[in-house]
Amino acid sequence: MDLRQIQYFISLYEEQSVTRAAKRLNIVQPALSIQIAKLEQDIGRQLFSRTPRGMIPTPAAEEMYALFTPILTEFSRARAQVMQTGADDDLSGHVRLGMIASIGQGVLPKALLTFMACHPRVSLSITEGLTDTLCDGVVRGTLDLAFANQPSSLRSLATELVLEEEILVAIPTSMVDMGTEEMNLERILKHRFILPTRGHGLRHLIDEALASHNAAIVPALELDSFASKALLIHQSDFMAFFPESIVNQLRRQLQVPLHTRRLISPRITREIVYAHNPRRPLRPAAKQFATVLARAIREDQVTQAALLANQPRVRVA
Repeated sequence: MDLRQIQYFISLYEEQSVTRAAKRLNIVQPALSIQIAKLEQDIGRQLFSRTPRGMIPTPAAEEMYALFTPILTEFSRARAQVMQTGADDDLSGHVRLGMIASIGQGVLPKALLTFMACHPRVSLSITEGLTDTLCDGVVRGTLDLAFANQPSSLRSLATELVLEEEILVAIPTSMVDMGTEEMNLERILKHRFILPTRGHGLRHLIDEALASHNAAIVPALELDSFASKALLIHQSDFMAFFPESIVNQLRRQLQVPLHTRRLISPRITREIVYAHNPRRPLRPAAKQFATVLARAIREDQVTQAALLANQPRVRVA
């Protein structure tokens, strides 16, 4: 078993097609098949089931992929760092980033265009997911860093605070003229709620905040998509929780009213961080992209706060 065979194996595992893997490696298909066959012979285990649907990994391949991906990642990282001259104009390499969807909806395109224009030799791979899944990827080494909610467990990760923002309560149109700009816990518990699924970082924050006041919400519906929740609230009497940073994004995107109120007692906030593994120092390209994205997120927060401040105020006569 050698490094080349491991590279071939990982490509085939991820592509599950000899044709696609060979193209990715820039080699001919027979060369790939020969090396995979030699690898299977060396370890004495079958790694792929050859089917009409492609090359399906066996349990042995699952185990091998989990063991060797971090090793190959570290090799690629070390090689890039050795070759890196240190000047921003010379940044190169591949950055694998994970991020929660509520960030990607607003600021990612601008950050990507800014970064790629300055550093054309850096390639990027971006995955959206839930906080726990993304942090697990950073721990395993399949992601270089992740922009996510502050994890409930640090999982041996280093985190850098990007921003703190308030979680607002979205109310149906029928309630707009029936209350003040703030709502307390007693009042919201009387209504039907859409909550994120239990694996969602925002759900953890909501459950913990309510539990601290000896309360809980039994959701009428569990749904992660903020856009779908906004449309449902517009057409029904549901309520839901929304991070402040995406409220105006949804208003612009969906062209429907999204009425929100601030929750007091408890006040719910979330911290957006970027997490990385301190045992694998970030390469210059990854660190620079993290800086660009963090700056874009903070700038967007200022813009969204200004837009919210200009929304019509609801006052009790």
